[in-house]
Amino acid sequence: MDRNGPRAAPVVCLGEALALVPDLAAGPGAATAAGAEVNVACGLAAAGVPVTWVGRLGADGFGAVVRAQLDGRGVDTAGVQTDPSRPTGRYAKSVGAGVDGEPATRMHYLRAGSAASAMGPDFLGLPAVARRLAAAPVVHVGGITAALSQSCAAMMTTLLAAPRPGRLVFDVNWREQMWPAGDPAPVLRLAQRADVVLLGADEARRVCGTDDPAALRRLLPAPELLVLKDGARRALAITRDGEVVSRPALQVDVVEPVGAGDAFAAGLVTGLVRGEPLPRCLRRGHLGAAAVLTVATDSAPPLRGPLRGPLPESLLEATEREWSDVRVDADGFREGVR
Repeated sequence: MDRNGPRAAPVVCLGEALALVPDLAAGPGAATAAGAEVNVACGLAAAGVPVTWVGRLGADGFGAVVRAQLDGRGVDTAGVQTDPSRPTGRYAKSVGAGVDGEPATRMHYLRAGSAASAMGPDFLGLPAVARRLAAAPVVHVGGITAALSQSCAAMMTTLLAAPRPGRLVFDVNWREQMWPAGDPAPVLRLAQRADVVLLGADEARRVCGTDDPAALRRLLPAPELLVLKDGARRALAITRDGEVVSRPALQVDVVEPVGAGDAFAAGLVTGLVRGEPLPRCLRRGHLGAAAVLTVATDSAPPLRGPLRGPLPESLLEATEREWSDVRVDADGFREGVR
């Protein structure tokens, strides 16, 4: 037992790890840990939430870098399995012009046949993994993992069908190119079995055919909570009885958007684990997303700045006017900008 009392069981983030590299020819020395559930785990650890990441890494330099960086950030990696023959997946980013002429980030992957893609239902039974899942107040997973392979899809189906002690949070993370014929039905089946479902407004339109809160609830009636992330505008939490809680996003000078959704998820889960009300959970999500939007990496430490102290905790209880007057850039956050 900890001197300050019993240590909370860690949140479990289960999914694919990737090594983010400057280009696909780069070696492990230039890599940083990435991947949706890895990003969420890093965000939770930065917020002081006990967290473990479970998944599979290759017995290669990229896997060693991912594990070392997670360990260095305080993420438990005792549930990580090493594959002696399959590699750790990796990816690189490039920036070009989007359809609207604005800069757009493109991702380039080497993940086929990766160690992560070999996960299956048997992975859930590994002692170190099973123990953590059996005690976790929250398990966080996403649609990307289910799309990696048939065995990964089977693992996700097994996990979502199993009894659990706490909440299972499922981030849709729709990647159309990863699904045969772009069929969203398998993702919707998984989402229906989760306790909390996160999806972007653009994902909702592609996967569900609508981003209307009431229509989404009719399509996904079972989850306790739906959270709709509407880009730079707002985030909505839609309860099972149809109540809608909305909180606007912060003003952000965006450097690069990849990873912001994962950071939002980490903030939201932080609030849920701490039993906070939904408006506060949504604001935690916005603060996490804002921090990542101002850097070129996929995860970032919490925001800092001059607003009533070194950390933005006071923003969680700010008035709507105070919240709307905050602007976030690479130097942190500032108030009174409007």
